[in-house]
Amino acid sequence: MTIVTNGGPGRDYLQAEYVMNLYRGCSFGCIYCYARSTYYEKTADFSAIRPKENALEIVRNDLRRKVKRGVVLTGGVSDAYNPLEKELKITRNALELLNAFEFGITIITKSNLVIRDMDILTDIQQNAPVSVNFSITCADNALAQKVEPHVPSTSVRFAAIKALSNAGIPAGLLIDPVLPFITDTPENIRELVKMAALHGAKYAYISPSVTLADIQRDYFYTEVDKHFQYISEKYKKRYDQRYRCQSPYAKKACEIFGQTCEAEGLLYDMKAVNQHLRMGYKM
Repeated sequence: MTIVTNGGPGRDYLQAEYVMNLYRGCSFGCIYCYARSTYYEKTADFSAIRPKENALEIVRNDLRRKVKRGVVLTGGVSDAYNPLEKELKITRNALELLNAFEFGITIITKSNLVIRDMDILTDIQQNAPVSVNFSITCADNALAQKVEPHVPSTSVRFAAIKALSNAGIPAGLLIDPVLPFITDTPENIRELVKMAALHGAKYAYISPSVTLADIQRDYFYTEVDKHFQYISEKYKKRYDQRYRCQSPYAKKACEIFGQTCEAEGLLYDMKAVNQHLRMGYKM
């Protein structure tokens, strides 16, 4: 089933009634990606993007069966705007179906390819909530290249936020995850929030931790050792086999995040964010 009732994060995250995953795997190569763990993927080659079989037919049938309209979240496990989407247009066609059935959409992505679909997002917005949420972890392009090697650069993603905002489509910043000892500096968090505000974002969210599990943990340690001296040893000493690894500076990071959001005029309380995104809609 492609569209399922949302059993994921609650009121402290983006609100959505349903979840839609159209692809498996991801080629962006983010060293921290939780979807690489065996809980989500049963393949040795996570970087191989695989469209779900008959995805659009299933989406259409699922939408027909839904008694209650609502917002559909996509991109939480596999990015809906991976490089293969440029030619396959599965996500674009799924958006057209959502538009036809008057469902809303919340997109999580790292790709500027989403601006291709601004026309459909604008149409959906006539009847249902729309938001595009960019996961951006590093203000510095060079640092981003190390932890997100095949993702469009930080500056390109912020430019996409600006394009969406200029088109009247709500866009937000997700500082998710925050990598302990790597991206949890006050300078990085402040700069990300300031850049988001400068480019027209309406809100921001922070998760001051990273999740590590089974083969994903091993992959993360292998990759950080290539770029950051002693970091994996710090993780092993502090977190051992923990699934959720919170920054030792989490409290301070969240304080700086909140203060900067307030100074820049960004919403950051997720209850207020969700109310803002649904203002004027009856869902």
